[in-house]
Amino acid sequence: MALDGFDSGKHSGIIAYFNQHYVKTGKFDVHISAIIQKAFKIRNKSDYDDFYIVSREEAKEQVKDAEYFIDIVEKFIGSHFDC
Repeated sequence: MALDGFDSGKHSGIIAYFNQHYVKTGKFDVHISAIIQKAFKIRNKSDYDDFYIVSREEAKEQVKDAEYFIDIVEKFIGSHFDC
């Protein structure tokens, strides 16, 4: 989205832009949106819920999802932009 010149002061703005311009247009699969939403939900819980503790399994799943997300985004950027 930085390559689009888009910026937002809120995570939710970035997520909404990504969903509208990248998921709904078919540039990314809806599964990627689900990964982002889940990570955002966990991030909010860990920041704002006083007694939230992520489980080892959740942490492993988040790392796996993040690695998948990074791989997909790197492939997209490599095939769509001259970087």
